[in-house]
Amino acid sequence: MNVRLRIWLIAALAVYALYSVVPTIVYFSLPKNVRNDPVELSKRLPSWFPQKHVKLGLDLQGGVQLVLGVDTEVAIDNKLGRIGTEVVRWANSDKKQVKTAYALKGSQTLRIELEPEVDRGDFKIALKEEFAGLSQVDYEGTRIDFQYDDERMVTIRNAALEQAERVVRSRVDKWGVSEPSISRRADKSILVQLPGFKDTSKARELLGRTAQLKFKMVDEKFDGFNSLTSQLPEKVKFEKRGNGSAISFISEDKQAILDLVKGKIPEGRELLFEHVSIAGGKKTRYISHVLHAATEISGEDVLDAFVITDTSSLDNRPAVSLKFTGSGGKRFADVTGENINNRMAIVLDDIVVSDPVINTRISGGSAQITLGSGKAYNEIMEEANELSLVLKSGALPAPITILEERQVGATLGPELANQGVNSVIFGLVLVLVFMLFWYKRPGFISCVTLGLNAMFLLALMGWFGFSLTLPGFAGFILTLGMAVDANVLINERIRQELRNGKNAKNAVENGYKKVFWTIIDANVTTLIAALVLLETNSSGPIKGFAVALILGLLVSMFTSLYCSKMMFQFALGGNLSDKQVRTWLGGEAAVKGGKFSFDFLKFGKLAAITAIATSVLVVGLGVGKGLNWSVDFAGGTEIELTFAKPVETQQIRQILKDNGVPSATLQSAGSEANKRFLIRFEKVNNLENQKIRDALLSGLKPFSPDLLRVDYVGPLIGKEIRNQGLKSVIWAILGVLIYIGLRFDVRFAPGAVVKMVVDIFVIMGFYVLFYRSFDLTSIAALLTAVGYSVNDTIVIYDRIRQNLVEKPRLGMYETVNVSLNETLTRTINTSVTTILALFGILAFGSAQIWNFAAAMTAGVIAATLSSNFIASSFLIWFESVKKDSSSTKGQRRPAHT
Repeated sequence: MNVRLRIWLIAALAVYALYSVVPTIVYFSLPKNVRNDPVELSKRLPSWFPQKHVKLGLDLQGGVQLVLGVDTEVAIDNKLGRIGTEVVRWANSDKKQVKTAYALKGSQTLRIELEPEVDRGDFKIALKEEFAGLSQVDYEGTRIDFQYDDERMVTIRNAALEQAERVVRSRVDKWGVSEPSISRRADKSILVQLPGFKDTSKARELLGRTAQLKFKMVDEKFDGFNSLTSQLPEKVKFEKRGNGSAISFISEDKQAILDLVKGKIPEGRELLFEHVSIAGGKKTRYISHVLHAATEISGEDVLDAFVITDTSSLDNRPAVSLKFTGSGGKRFADVTGENINNRMAIVLDDIVVSDPVINTRISGGSAQITLGSGKAYNEIMEEANELSLVLKSGALPAPITILEERQVGATLGPELANQGVNSVIFGLVLVLVFMLFWYKRPGFISCVTLGLNAMFLLALMGWFGFSLTLPGFAGFILTLGMAVDANVLINERIRQELRNGKNAKNAVENGYKKVFWTIIDANVTTLIAALVLLETNSSGPIKGFAVALILGLLVSMFTSLYCSKMMFQFALGGNLSDKQVRTWLGGEAAVKGGKFSFDFLKFGKLAAITAIATSVLVVGLGVGKGLNWSVDFAGGTEIELTFAKPVETQQIRQILKDNGVPSATLQSAGSEANKRFLIRFEKVNNLENQKIRDALLSGLKPFSPDLLRVDYVGPLIGKEIRNQGLKSVIWAILGVLIYIGLRFDVRFAPGAVVKMVVDIFVIMGFYVLFYRSFDLTSIAALLTAVGYSVNDTIVIYDRIRQNLVEKPRLGMYETVNVSLNETLTRTINTSVTTILALFGILAFGSAQIWNFAAAMTAGVIAATLSSNFIASSFLIWFESVKKDSSSTKGQRRPAHT
């Protein structure tokens, strides 16, 4: 294929990319309140355009993100509890063999009590045939304990996670949230993103509610509490309920009842409470119930649930009607038929909703849950609607814990999006101006290439449906900055070939040929770091950064190595003379100078000492001063609030103190005094966190508060994220070293390792010295710096390797110095353009990514210096040690006779 056809191919790709980017442009042009409305988008976008586009991430459009943890051990207990009920029915179908069977809570054990005359060995054989996976772990007399084998345990845990994800997805779908994102993460948690959603408490209630519905029989004959009635503590009363001898304790102090009955609950029974709202919902009265541990009917037997009117109540209050499955309805009829005149407790999430007396066998396949004792009508109706929704969506297989909660307000998201767009435009303009100024016409080709790079990247993100997050903007900008590196390499190599006396057209051809593998190597090392980041961090914003960086690197290799080369060949085609081509490339002004003779290695020891001193200083400051861990790693809550009127910090502190947070960190977060604050506190669970948040908004209402952002991370998950971040850095370094080992010989490895460590310490020094918050984007900065650091080193190492072959007469010292001088202009220009690209974030970015840009800037400067002075010097020192070792071995080698 000739050059002209290839140019037409590139043009066609560019037109198609532009065609694909139009929906993204239209999407970003829509007002924020209708941006995610498919109907509104279709009105503005002709039907013949593609419907896929780059979307804004949750952090840029506002909304709620929850990370849900599933307690799979409880799922095993629940499964065994259900099996216990089945065992009783199976074993007693012909003759009574089993007294009772139930799960021991928290031990994943099924306990079966046999009738005295039953042969234990025969029963075990029959049980294993009927219920696969159960193995005996203990026995005593007629009691046998069973547990699932390891393989079955794994199966149940995985099934619980799959069911939990399915139930969460079903609840969200029935809720009608626009374009939610629900996915299971590698750490077995579930990530839920609700764009545009504002009510975090409602989201938490809907998604965090287990909705485990169980029907259990009340032990009417239990009299273990009767002896306690004469020594009741203050405010604890009792009453006799039902037709048996059982009594219930009643108190507003639940713990007082628990302390009273401690050690009185026999095996095979459990104590649960009924909650009754009093004093207009401000207080709760607790009523104890002793129930049989075996679950007769569970939520798995419910086919449908809907709200009805309870005609038996005086004011026709709402209730929830349940429709059972076929097998569930039959089982319900059998249980009610066997327990006439006994009470059946309806238990929802370990709370007794009601305990009606069974008057007759209920065979209609339905049941009813009455709600809201002591509550207002509207409150009962809302509770009934939510309960019917979660029941028809399916019960969760195990309790769910909210590990992380992040909320971005509708005001902050668009503000950050505008900052991101301004950062990209500003950084791109600075880079384009620099390239045009320094490289003239070849610089214009680089500018076109960068434009294609940006357009292809947006098109790819739209095709794959990726979202653009705030760190994603940083990844986008960094990609453009690093894409310039390839163009700088190409232009500098062409100038080098011209200085060496090559024919102008051959200089272009040789320039591309000699930098091909250098560009591949340099990009692959950064790609390794980005892939590690993508694999080990499933957070939405960081994932957005990694995706933008990976796609950008792949695109930049295509545009720089193929597209720009075709443009050069097209521009320099025809019968142009060598003089004309040289003039087009910049003439004498482009090739004069460029020859440097600076002795970098002379300062190697000084640079190494400085690097060691810097690293020791950073470690010392880190140990003494400590690192400012964000809530991402330390756990806790961070709230960002803005006010229409100035607020005194003391007012905020007083509200926090009144709500049990006396030692919160409070700092101003905006340019206007006392109008924007960042509040951080730790060791507060998510439920208390919501109360504190509500108290702040209520107590500061006269100042018109606007909730910009809330980040909550549980302490365990924070520690896990911290360990995960450390592993990410280690894996990135190992991946890069393996690649260097495959592409270069062993002499090059020590210098690369040392300079990577130095660059990491410099970036950590930025966070330690200025006490900047170290968050997930900081891990992104570290990993990107690792990639960039090696990128810089590989360019120099590659030139050293070439010169070792092309200039064999030079010694290693001279070869390294010559190579450093030959690549100096490229090194400086690449660093300058990368910093210019980052300057957009430094000028317009918020604190959330400003730290990233500042750390990366420090990293770029450190990488430039360490590549020239440290990595190169270690190559010489390693060679020297190797020679000394060889000569020593030669001296000790015995002579042959």
